[in-house]
Amino acid sequence: MKKLATLLSICGIVFSTTSYSQLAVDSIEINTLKARVYSDGGIEEMQTFDDTIYKPLLYADGLWLAGYETTNNVLHQSSQTYRQAGLDFVPGPVSNDPSPTTRWNKVYRVNLQTLTDFKNGNTQGIPQEIINWPAHGDTNMGEAYYLAPFVDVNSDGHYVPSDGDYPKIKGDEAIYTIFNDGNGRTNPVGIGLGVEVHAMIYGYSTGGIEDSILFREYKIINRSNKDYTNTYLSVWADFDLGNSLDDLAGTEISANSIYTYNSDSVDEGPLGFGHNLVTCGLRMLQGPPAPLLDGIDNDKDGCVDGVKDANGNCITESLNGVREQILLSGSMYYNNANFFNNGDIQGNPNTSMHHYNFMRSKWKNGSNLVLENPSGFGSALNGDGFMPINMWPAFMYFYPGGSFDTTGAYEPSAPTDWFESPQNQHDKRTLANAGPFTFSEGQEFTVATAYIWSRDSNQLASFNGIIKRLQGLNNNYSNQPTRTVGINAYKTNSHYQLSFDANSAEWAITNDEDRNLSFALYTTTGQLMTSFNVDAGSKLSIPTEGFAKGVYLLVETKSGETHKITK
Repeated sequence: MKKLATLLSICGIVFSTTSYSQLAVDSIEINTLKARVYSDGGIEEMQTFDDTIYKPLLYADGLWLAGYETTNNVLHQSSQTYRQAGLDFVPGPVSNDPSPTTRWNKVYRVNLQTLTDFKNGNTQGIPQEIINWPAHGDTNMGEAYYLAPFVDVNSDGHYVPSDGDYPKIKGDEAIYTIFNDGNGRTNPVGIGLGVEVHAMIYGYSTGGIEDSILFREYKIINRSNKDYTNTYLSVWADFDLGNSLDDLAGTEISANSIYTYNSDSVDEGPLGFGHNLVTCGLRMLQGPPAPLLDGIDNDKDGCVDGVKDANGNCITESLNGVREQILLSGSMYYNNANFFNNGDIQGNPNTSMHHYNFMRSKWKNGSNLVLENPSGFGSALNGDGFMPINMWPAFMYFYPGGSFDTTGAYEPSAPTDWFESPQNQHDKRTLANAGPFTFSEGQEFTVATAYIWSRDSNQLASFNGIIKRLQGLNNNYSNQPTRTVGINAYKTNSHYQLSFDANSAEWAITNDEDRNLSFALYTTTGQLMTSFNVDAGSKLSIPTEGFAKGVYLLVETKSGETHKITK
């Protein structure tokens, strides 16, 4: 999957650190995509099924954060890659617990069907994924009380599955992880920021375009007592399309996306996709808050220092009101090893400043990414964006093709026709960047991204396919399939049907018999709340008006058949 040098470095370095080998891992596999997710938030081995085996689209990804502490101008940085030197992020919330990973080294996977079955009373007891949901931290250990989101059936503020509470997820299946860069960080390179991250990775199975998408949302919280300035956030992605040795990369600025595609007409080898070429991309859908009134259209919606509403009007941003988001202010790439040309400048980062420079769309030594000999799609004459003398204007996006920054804030501000040369087949890593912004003590924000893949019969069609899908991803994100836990009507037996109306939030019984049926409603402690009849051939809403929110037991009095319902 990767070149031998990479595999040897992983085997020789990563697995010699017990922290990595002991990370919990689980897989999400809800549609055409399958991905391994680790307890420190990283994805590895995102694949799709082809003929008889799974083949790779993405080898690994990770979150990068860096910024300067305002009081002393010290650079703080956490950048997860392969964990060769240790962990930048560790499982769990920010905590005073001396051994937090003992409790928090977990990956929480939940399926929507399990939640629906639980709410409808169709499970044997409470499923473990509901019991283990990380809704609360230990405040005695300095952890935040509210962590993973949940549906609080009786609104008492506490997650109690025996009361009918259950995880609040998106998608048909989701994986939730909590991690931070303070508790037991083992990477000696860099100083953590003291952030806590809650990540939900989720997908849908619809038979449509959603089957090719994997969504992710990061909730990022500054749990430190420090403020940071000139902060950048990046999503680092090591794409591998089947045979990883012939992949090219690019940026679609209009779609706030980075992507990878095959360099020629065939993807060779046992893991290759053959002549039906695959492409894959990452889009930034929601980003960190932009600096207030900075004079830049950071979200590229046509509103400078404002946000466009549903009617197309620009609403001016304010400190406690509407805030603009930073969506892909730059992109960058670097090569896997340091033995290529200019490898000491274009290769793997070794210091905090190297990481920070890549996050600002600069090379390791701080020199600019530049427009170099743009020559069009598929041309070997395209340059790689590095010039040894730092005298050319800075470009913020690598290989943008025909796309450009329509706001004029960053270069390119006009079409350039700059693509990656098919001769530049180095094993590369890519970054989707957002910044700069201020990250204050106690502040939190959400970043949303999505991976999407495409396939077509030739190189150009495959390339155009991923661009089209990336451009449509924002609409896919804004108009996700409707999913509500526990609203499925189901046949309980041959005599009547029990159903739930999501609009009225009422349970109802449809009597299919030619005789009246009698029912009683009890609390879980056995207290009779009400009894009622449902006439033959009729439908009746279960009378729960005035009842407290919670779980109740519905009993058909003749058969004794019992069902759990919630209010």
